Amino acid sequence: MFELMIGPRNPWTIFDELESLQADMSRLLKSEDAALTSSRTRAYPPLNVWSSAEGLTIDAEMPGVEAKDVEISVVGDELSIRGKVNGQPVAEGETVLRRERPAGEFLRTLQLPFRANTAAVKATFQNGILRISVPQSEEEKPRKITIQAS
Repeated sequence: MFELMIGPRNPWTIFDELESLQADMSRLLKSEDAALTSSRTRAYPPLNVWSSAEGLTIDAEMPGVEAKDVEISVVGDELSIRGKVNGQPVAEGETVLRRERPAGEFLRTLQLPFRANTAAVKATFQNGILRISVPQSEEEKPRKITIQAS
């Protein structure tokens, strides 16, 4: 016997398998162990970067880091943040049950979209947030050219 199908046919496609695989991976990544693994592979410190007509502003989140343990360098169009996160020592008789916060030395290098005015770079550190202002060099700033007509 034949079946009469009304409406569009819904054949199997590779996309059905991909959607199923994506759903399985999402479920897997929501587990606590996967969250720990992914936090270890993230770049440190996490950055927020935004631009203006004058240059860039960079916020680096570094809880527990002291300003004296951070070094910033700018060479041409590359900015580097180097430092050390001091981990909390474990007292005698205590056992660490979970350690998710990073500890140790770090280096984060960021490629700037322009050459920086290195003499005018400024940095402030407050409440675990390092804010770096990187002005664009005068040679890199766009300038308006006036047209002389005769």
